[in-house]
Amino acid sequence: MICKICSQKIEEGLGYGKGKIYCKECYEKKREFIKSRKYKLELLKSLPLDLKIIKTKILIQEAFDIYGSNIYVSYSGGKDSTVLSHLVRQLQPNILHIFSNTTCEYPETLQHINWEKEHNGMNILIVKPYDKYKKPWNFKRVVKEDGFPMYSKDVANAIRTYRRAKSDKTRQNSIDYITRRFKRFLSYKDLNISDKCCEKLKKTPIKQAARKLGMQCAILGILAEESRQRELDWMNYGCNVFNVKKDNQCKPLSFWTENDIYEYIELYNLKISKLYEMGYERNGCMFCGFGIEYDYNQGKNRYERLSITHPKMHKYLLNNFKDILDECNITY
Repeated sequence: MICKICSQKIEEGLGYGKGKIYCKECYEKKREFIKSRKYKLELLKSLPLDLKIIKTKILIQEAFDIYGSNIYVSYSGGKDSTVLSHLVRQLQPNILHIFSNTTCEYPETLQHINWEKEHNGMNILIVKPYDKYKKPWNFKRVVKEDGFPMYSKDVANAIRTYRRAKSDKTRQNSIDYITRRFKRFLSYKDLNISDKCCEKLKKTPIKQAARKLGMQCAILGILAEESRQRELDWMNYGCNVFNVKKDNQCKPLSFWTENDIYEYIELYNLKISKLYEMGYERNGCMFCGFGIEYDYNQGKNRYERLSITHPKMHKYLLNNFKDILDECNITY
């Protein structure tokens, strides 16, 4: 085995870190780097809202200085992207917003987007998901062809990799990875689970539309505290990720907290989706299972809540996906 960072050969059993893929020197440097970045993130998160607003606007302006008018807001209709839109439009009132109607949006999300467009002057392009043959994607088709989005993107990706492995070696590597990272999910490895849903229904349609319009950078309303992966992304790349990855991204809310979001909404009396008045903490897609184990409000997860707030959609969920929910031991 060789070190993932410096390519130095590692003697059997002498590797460091998860998967034992680093030499000792690189592992210690990586630990110090992550430690310092985590400390900086905590400092930024502790700033008062007025200073966060100033820093966020500076980050947004940096993106405009580089990409000019070839920049857009990736809009979801949720509270975070609504706050982001309000901040961005103070600098560029007519900036393009792109929203993908994934076919499983909450009605309240679509109602809010319509209000933003018709009554609040939002310049928004609404796109829908299609494959390369112009055949429409929807949630049911994605589940049938790729798998149900369940537990988390990392877990679902690991299970999909195992299920689609084309060689015994790849399959065994997948088992080893799941055992090492997500041992309690090992018994679910043969289930129809995948991480492809968001990519096909949301990310790809937005990126395709942006490319056609010549857009060079996306502004995203992502908070680092929302997931371990988003926190790691910030530690490695920061808020403005330009000319590093395939897509240029400005993520100026990364160091905000959910409390900051609600404080800003109250401060500026922003209108947000009525979904949040119904016990939901996120909008997203109605049937998504990512984070389901932690998404509890007043003792109910999002599927149990759906049965109360949107009974027809809950019935559709059970009519089509009850088997996989049962196999995954998810209450509904």
